Amino acid sequence: MPPTRKRSRELTWRLCALTAALLCAAGCKEKLESIDLPGLDLPGLHGPDTGAAAAPASAAPRAQSPPRAVAATSAAPRAAAAGAPSLDCDELPSAEEERRAQLPPLTALGKAVPVEPWTPPPYEVLPGVMLPAKIAAKLEQIDREYARRTREHLVITSGTRDANRQARAMFTKLRLGEDLLKLYRNKAAILEIKKAYKARSDKPPEQVVAAMEAVIQDQIDRGIYVSAHLRRGAVDVRNRTMSPKEKRAFLESTAEVGGVLVIEETTPAHYHLQID
Repeated sequence: MPPTRKRSRELTWRLCALTAALLCAAGCKEKLESIDLPGLDLPGLHGPDTGAAAAPASAAPRAQSPPRAVAATSAAPRAAAAGAPSLDCDELPSAEEERRAQLPPLTALGKAVPVEPWTPPPYEVLPGVMLPAKIAAKLEQIDREYARRTREHLVITSGTRDANRQARAMFTKLRLGEDLLKLYRNKAAILEIKKAYKARSDKPPEQVVAAMEAVIQDQIDRGIYVSAHLRRGAVDVRNRTMSPKEKRAFLESTAEVGGVLVIEETTPAHYHLQID
């Protein structure tokens, strides 16, 4: 190879190496797939050795990665295995959306909504969110550690639900034209709920909700949770307003308190907590 071509190729490799190193430092490892780095072994470029050969550049695009699960067991939480299952973490409709769906206010259904008494904490809890006393106490510990690190407080956007609250949420979504089959993974469970909805479609909203609630409660009794929030201890924390430094402070806080599984959801963006 002529010296000029050899120097040119060496220069190209060095530029690639410099680019890769900068991307590694910035945490942008996914962008490294588009860079040809022959014979380079950069720190942080490769993950743990699994014995699998690297995929060729012409390979088909990979499936979208599942939400990252972070086990709160150390001061520097790490993402869980890529095979960790995603949770159906749905948000409750607003009061305005329920009004548009012609659903009577919650108190008009003639049912008592179980809410355990607890002292208002320093963190913010959105209207309609139910937090059992044990869960609220755990969140207050996390918030205390988070505030110590950032001087900010957490915003709780969703909590544990009973079958009635979940039925109201799904009724509202259906009335407003949302496709529940696209929102939840368990299609068979959704079809059961939609069947109850359609069978009472000519009845008053509260009767439709009661029929859907009966189906959801039956599913829970069989160990089927169409939403992650039907499991006791499920909590959502807003993170779209957090800076990268605040996100790390939050993960460190949950790790320090312990007994919390943190899952970062992206649609919509929030942290889903499963508290022991």
